[in-house]
Amino acid sequence: MKQTTKSTSCLSPFNGKTIVLELGREIGFKTKQELINYLREQQAHISYILTASTDYVLVTSNADSYKIRRAKQLGLPLVNVEYVYEYRRLSPGQAQFDIDKYIIKSVEDQENFAKTGTISMAGTRPSAIKINKFDLNKIKLWNSDDADLPRFDEITHCEIGKWAIFKETNDNSDVFFVLELQVIPEQYYDRTLSDYRLRFRYEKQTIVGEEQQQDKKILIQYAFNDDPNEQQQLFASYYYRLATMPRVTRIREMLPDKLGSKLLLRSLFTHRIDTQILDENVCQLIESIWLESIGDLNKMLSVPPESITLKAIIEAEAALLELRSTNDPAAALRFYSLIPHQPQYNVDLIKNRRILSEKIDLCQMLRDMLTVNELTNWNVKAPIEAKYRALKCHIETVDRSTPEFKNVAKLIQSSTDR
Repeated sequence: MKQTTKSTSCLSPFNGKTIVLELGREIGFKTKQELINYLREQQAHISYILTASTDYVLVTSNADSYKIRRAKQLGLPLVNVEYVYEYRRLSPGQAQFDIDKYIIKSVEDQENFAKTGTISMAGTRPSAIKINKFDLNKIKLWNSDDADLPRFDEITHCEIGKWAIFKETNDNSDVFFVLELQVIPEQYYDRTLSDYRLRFRYEKQTIVGEEQQQDKKILIQYAFNDDPNEQQQLFASYYYRLATMPRVTRIREMLPDKLGSKLLLRSLFTHRIDTQILDENVCQLIESIWLESIGDLNKMLSVPPESITLKAIIEAEAALLELRSTNDPAAALRFYSLIPHQPQYNVDLIKNRRILSEKIDLCQMLRDMLTVNELTNWNVKAPIEAKYRALKCHIETVDRSTPEFKNVAKLIQSSTDR
């Protein structure tokens, strides 16, 4: 019997797949556990962390949650959980059915998934490009400092549809070129905040001189449109022109800081965390930070940290900001009522501004830990990846033979010498 089960699971479409469940409250705990157990029997890997290596995200709807938004950014297919139930109901030997119709997305995304195994961001499909109708000379380019630059809400819900970074190496300078196709999804597009839904961004950054004395010249230009075909062709035209220039190469690794829009930097930073393989030294550091943080909270607070809601944290932050600007004692009392402390940690925040800043940091730490709480239920032995993501920083080991390592070691040694 065991051999039969194993051979059947080898034929399963879930065999070897990394699956994340985002089922919300529509499916009860017991049903969810049965689903997880079944998928594991099919040799699937159930992950609680969404990364670029995830194969499927099982959902009950196309609801707007953090994981679903993140899955769309990474191009991961959202698969209706009914696919699992339908497969489970198949009789032995019965032919399998396509997963395509269970992808919760547009018709175009279902077709794209059938071809590539991923989904594309809305409004950025190369298949829709019609080069023969495109005239680059008719495209209006705006400089970043133009007074009448069209409005475009890059911060709230904008996403990166395409990007590319090129580097030109010269004798006395390096020139970086950054291309971005920025998209505001239709469901978030607000004409009162943005004049257009699509924006092409071009940046040219020339760096002259040595690292210590660099002279930078930066040019940033934009093109706005609501036609995805035209924006795609504009991106492709710039890409081809740069890719065929002498001494120019496209760079994907070791990308320089402060290059590109804030939106791109944030996207690349998140992708870097998502795809990083943590080595043992980094894991040990993260574990020590996590244990120390939880221990400090249990010692400082008079209530369990997991009992504090996000609403309470937000209101506590507002009280601290009010206190910092008004010195109103009522704001301090409100903070301590929202984040109850042990008596010995109830410090006068009006007289001690340093402690006030520390309390603001405390609220941020509680926010970060709540992020992990969603995935780990405040388990001290939570997945290391969840703890790492909550830190919102990139950590990697430095080789002992490098000058950087020796410099850090020297600084640490000097700080501990008495």
